[in-house]
Amino acid sequence: MAHGVVGGRVSAGSGSPPLVTFLGPVGTFTERAARAIWPADAVLRPAEDIPATVAAVLDRRADYAVIPIENTVEGVVTASLDQFVFHAPDLVILREVSVPITFTSYRSPLAEGAAAVVGSHPHALAQCTRYVAGLGLRTEPFSSTAEAVRAAADRPELIAIGAAGLADDYPVAVQHSGVEDRPGAYTRFVCLGRADGAGTAAAASDAGPVGPGTSWKTMMALTPIWSRPGVLAELCTHFADREINIISLSSRPLPGFPGRYVFVVTVDHHRDSPDLARAVTSLLYDGVRVKYLGSYPSDHLFAGSPPDRPLTPPAGSLGLAEIDQLTRIFRGSANRRRAVR
Repeated sequence: MAHGVVGGRVSAGSGSPPLVTFLGPVGTFTERAARAIWPADAVLRPAEDIPATVAAVLDRRADYAVIPIENTVEGVVTASLDQFVFHAPDLVILREVSVPITFTSYRSPLAEGAAAVVGSHPHALAQCTRYVAGLGLRTEPFSSTAEAVRAAADRPELIAIGAAGLADDYPVAVQHSGVEDRPGAYTRFVCLGRADGAGTAAAASDAGPVGPGTSWKTMMALTPIWSRPGVLAELCTHFADREINIISLSSRPLPGFPGRYVFVVTVDHHRDSPDLARAVTSLLYDGVRVKYLGSYPSDHLFAGSPPDRPLTPPAGSLGLAEIDQLTRIFRGSANRRRAVR
């Protein structure tokens, strides 16, 4: 029996346990995500960075890879997205899971005197700006939060920011807990597998079509062959005309073509949806190149906000009640406003 995506965890069949790489070292949030996806008998192996994590699957040294893809504070993890979109033609997303993010600061128990530097992954530093500013120290980026904590064990001058509980994995002492700026943040992680692998077949077939209570997502990279006004609106229309909701949309520069972009789109349909098939066919006839990036069950935390919960836009956002302020910004709208009235 092949490895399959079933419910929350990926289950291993009668064969050997799956080998899963994750962004290491031991103790990263990515390891926690991998353990949330995979059963206890899976073999988890840390990799030094995101390219190495993905390459292990491409080179068939591992069955699957788990990488971070999006954070509710810092947004898309561009290093992961670019590696996946541009450098992994044979991999697709099989599963996603979200992990709550809270940060703790650590230092060597042998440290004496004042610290000189605070270090962590850049996303972690950006989520702990008030704490970092309060320390008044220079910052040092690391490939992962756990790597920073591991370094702090040997560098008394370093304060490291990482996940809670890392004092159990490394010889460090806790300095402060809950140092993040915004409590309640989450990071979304994805599990990648080979497009020709048994895991992908299981995700597409064994898990079956979308059923009651099961939400699915499909991710694609869309590259228009033309650059003209309205291109992005045209891309979105292919989905809107078929009542397909675009959950997220990111643009990434197309390497070697300044000013041109690839649009990474996630929609709320299973890849077997007839409406989605028609939308993709329509895109192709419009000259858009489509790269399939995976169809997978939606993590419940990212399935969408309740419809009765009012959204809170960014501070400074204006609506119709503030139309006079907007017309002072967009001066060409003055005539249009008079016509509307």
